[in-house]
Amino acid sequence: MFIEQPPEFVRKLYPAAIWRMNPKEKAVYLTFDDGPIPEVTPWVLDLLDKHEIKATFFMVGDNIRKH
Repeated sequence: MFIEQPPEFVRKLYPAAIWRMNPKEKAVYLTFDDGPIPEVTPWVLDLLDKHEIKATFFMVGDNIRKH
């Protein structure tokens, strides 16, 4: 596992963000980067919804304009 502590100024800019977790808590964080992909994203969203799973989606560049 890779753990990095963000700089203090970042933590102050985003105080509501979760910066630390209880190491005894079992958790998995799902992130999807540079989407959506029209052929796959609807299937992923349906699957996440079916199992009541939360995830974070990041969109960059041209995908922001397209979708």
